Amino acid sequence: MRRGPARFCGENLEAQASRRKVGAHVSLELTQGDMSLEIEAIKHVYFAARCGCGHESVERPGVGARSRVEGRKRDLIATERCLVGPMLCAFIASLSLRFRLSRVKIQEFLDDWLGLELGTATINRCVHEFGLASEPVVDRLIEEVKAAQIVHLDETPWYQRGALMWMWVAVTATAVVFRIGSRRKEELAALIGEAFLGWLVTDGYAAYRDHPRRQRCLAHLIRKGLALAGGLYGDGAGFGRDLVRDLRRLIERVRDGEADSKAVRRLMDAIKWNCQCNRHEIEQKVRDLANEILNDWDAVIAFVYDPRLPPTNNDAERALRHAVIARRISYGTRTDEGSRFYAAALSIVETCRKRGLDPWAYARDLIAAARAGAVTPAIPVAA
Repeated sequence: MRRGPARFCGENLEAQASRRKVGAHVSLELTQGDMSLEIEAIKHVYFAARCGCGHESVERPGVGARSRVEGRKRDLIATERCLVGPMLCAFIASLSLRFRLSRVKIQEFLDDWLGLELGTATINRCVHEFGLASEPVVDRLIEEVKAAQIVHLDETPWYQRGALMWMWVAVTATAVVFRIGSRRKEELAALIGEAFLGWLVTDGYAAYRDHPRRQRCLAHLIRKGLALAGGLYGDGAGFGRDLVRDLRRLIERVRDGEADSKAVRRLMDAIKWNCQCNRHEIEQKVRDLANEILNDWDAVIAFVYDPRLPPTNNDAERALRHAVIARRISYGTRTDEGSRFYAAALSIVETCRKRGLDPWAYARDLIAAARAGAVTPAIPVAA
């Protein structure tokens, strides 16, 4: 075998923690204050081999996932012929997704701390590559959501190039899936399917109300009761105080294992009677809250009869927290592709954290597989 013409995929620049490379790898250690990081420039050389019959085989960088956008001059293609290696690509994605830095701020950080000059286009490509590599895994996570027994659902406004859209999230015991789209019921069906048989834990949005097995988030009702108790909406302070007191006591008694007790039944009767007495009040906010509880009564008290059900939707609200902060900083996304990639990447990060895994080690493996055109590694079940 003879060495053919060298083919390069560029230099993969890896940010690693104080680790030496030998041979063809070039190491440069940078120190700033008490922090020490190391950049490794790795040169990849591809060879050609000729057999006895004269056939020549030439090794080339792998080419994997592709994102096509109509009208775009150049599609996003995950390939090993690139400047940034998988680990550094995952690191850049973490700065954007988890720490909510803009592309310019990431560029400044890499230059100041690593002495690494990358353009904002390269940084943006790294973030999108992680989203592109994540999409096949998200399809599997959606199947897990559809088969789950309890799913927390919530939604929040999202902006795509200034247009109002919605970010949905579905949370189970082992998976978190985000989706950006409209607020129509079709988006909900895409997350949990048309034939979902488990329990939903939700707020009072009308799209959820057709599902027969549902637990209403009591934290939302308590917040509305506190607003009334504080006198923010005129008359109705007494109704708000009584409602907040009784709902909190109901949650505490069920938590303490008294779901079958007479005290719990008296509390439920008191809440229902209080709402019935105020459903025709002059103050509109009082009427609305009383009727909201009565119209959704079975979902309000479902957790009393099924100990598996949580009385609040805090899991879904916590999952949306980082996205809400990012929306206030960046004002959302700009394209359909960017929205898809952002939702897919968030799904991977939050699912890994839900399972006690290192999301960025898995992100590195995802990106490497997507570039090589290899089989997408399955997300581990748990740490």
